[in-house]
Amino acid sequence: MNILSSDKDSMDDLILDYLNHQLSEPELSELLKWINASDANKSYFNEIQDIWKTSIYSDYSFDSLSAYQRFKKWVFLNHKKKPASFSIAIRWAAAIGLLIFSLGALSFYFLNNWKQKSDNNQYTLYVPYGAKMRMELPDKSVVWLNAGSTLRYAQNFGKANRQLFLEGEAYFDVTKNPALPFVVNTEQLSVKVLGTKFDVEAYTEDKQLNVTLLRGSVHITTAYQPNQTLTLAPNQRAVIDKTNHNVEVKEVNGELSMKWTQGQIVFDEELFGEIICQLEREFNVTIDVKRPELNNLHFYGNFRYAQSIEEIFDIITANNDFHYIKKGNKITVY
Repeated sequence: MNILSSDKDSMDDLILDYLNHQLSEPELSELLKWINASDANKSYFNEIQDIWKTSIYSDYSFDSLSAYQRFKKWVFLNHKKKPASFSIAIRWAAAIGLLIFSLGALSFYFLNNWKQKSDNNQYTLYVPYGAKMRMELPDKSVVWLNAGSTLRYAQNFGKANRQLFLEGEAYFDVTKNPALPFVVNTEQLSVKVLGTKFDVEAYTEDKQLNVTLLRGSVHITTAYQPNQTLTLAPNQRAVIDKTNHNVEVKEVNGELSMKWTQGQIVFDEELFGEIICQLEREFNVTIDVKRPELNNLHFYGNFRYAQSIEEIFDIITANNDFHYIKKGNKITVY
């Protein structure tokens, strides 16, 4: 790779901060500009990100010893002839070492580092494409953030209020506190609960919003019908269409909505167009569908994150009149 040593060292800093979710917007712009400047830069970034991700997730059972040994091997191979970069390598190794305390401890590390960089007394958590994160909030509620999701909440969360702002998808297991309702806000809706388990899908690029209840009850208010409140019962899903603003309640198997937190990808009569968006986020790829009519096909399926994107597409296309070609991080469906 034709990457200058000084340039690479500064980018190592930015990549590490990116993986720790500590970049400011100008720093993120600088990193993205560098990544897109050449195939060599992109390959280098993907290499580091893949090592980081496999260190955190290995079929959702974290093996701290093998993760650390794998990263030490990478450090030795890539830095044994680059003394100027060795301090950066140590920082990487130290960062990976933090993972041995479990994902809960990792989240605690993130929060304590973000505290100094937060704006307006808020924490901001971001999970990039191809990754996930589990964390425990100050009130002991548990949150899983899916790929490409952002969660914001105040530093005094759990004291004066329990309000959060979500972009993307999150699964919540909320600790009950009648005195402080738990409220999840997105651009188009608000979900209010006391103590329950539910999943919210609110990606900006998606055509609809989904709120699925597993246990307890939730009260939903949308920006389209602010004076009306919808109450869900367990195993119900509210589907809000962003285009026509319709709200539909469906009977579903609520447990399926949180399978992604257990390392599974479940399609339950979902449109291919919606599946494409999900796979792009989960595997950090770009998928180009050359036949738009394919987006209206419905699919069932149950996969694991341990499977590759190629394995999933092999199964999807096996009994259908279309095929795919994968080049790098781009998949074209014909």
